[in-house]
Amino acid sequence: MRAPRAEPEQSKTHFTKSPKVRPIRLTDQIVDIIKDQIFSGVLRPGDRVVEQKFARDLGVGQNAIREALISLAHTGFVRRVPNKGTYITEITQEDGRKIARVRGALEGLVIDLVLERAKTEPLDFSLLDDRVAQMRQLLKARDIVTFYERDIEYHRALWHLAGDEYLSQLLEQIVVPLFAFFIMVNRDPQRQFEEIAIATEIHQEIADGLKARSPEGARRAFQKLLDTSLVFSGGPKAAGKAPPRIKKQRAAK
Repeated sequence: MRAPRAEPEQSKTHFTKSPKVRPIRLTDQIVDIIKDQIFSGVLRPGDRVVEQKFARDLGVGQNAIREALISLAHTGFVRRVPNKGTYITEITQEDGRKIARVRGALEGLVIDLVLERAKTEPLDFSLLDDRVAQMRQLLKARDIVTFYERDIEYHRALWHLAGDEYLSQLLEQIVVPLFAFFIMVNRDPQRQFEEIAIATEIHQEIADGLKARSPEGARRAFQKLLDTSLVFSGGPKAAGKAPPRIKKQRAAK
């Protein structure tokens, strides 16, 4: 009698579920391309970004270009001027000083509102601490672009704590383009490493002052941050170097 045929053993290999790989959105790819052109000097502060030309050069629709420019405007790299077009952010030293004055008044109000809310509401300041920790690491890695992105996130978190969305909107319009311009003209952290490191620690002082419910400490630290930020407003010129040559509203190539 023939022995029954043995069934093959089932594989005991266990497959772990792989994380889903998300495709990179077309808009994000266009954003990266435009940023690369800004950082490489192909696009300079004041240059006009022509949607039609970019769409033709990249082989995509104008809607995709428009979405990318909206994203870049949100992070301050471009300014969209109604009935005129979109331009790479350009800020002079005098612009920087004017913005610093307005920023001082508005973010000073933010400090006051946060302290006022902290008297009656439990506020979570952990995001401020987290962003400062990331800024320290990015500064060590000389990743100045991501450093400034975390810096902006710190300030957005601070504005949010004030609980006034109208104030946040004003600061978005005024401060974010300034930060983007800082990235463009201060991409060499070695040149101003000490000032940037000092500014990073001042961010922590502001957070500590708020957590301690200390108006004097928070306001004093914020004023120090404003004074330090003026060093960056003029870019290379402020550091004793000639600023890059800027051509006004030159069409993007």
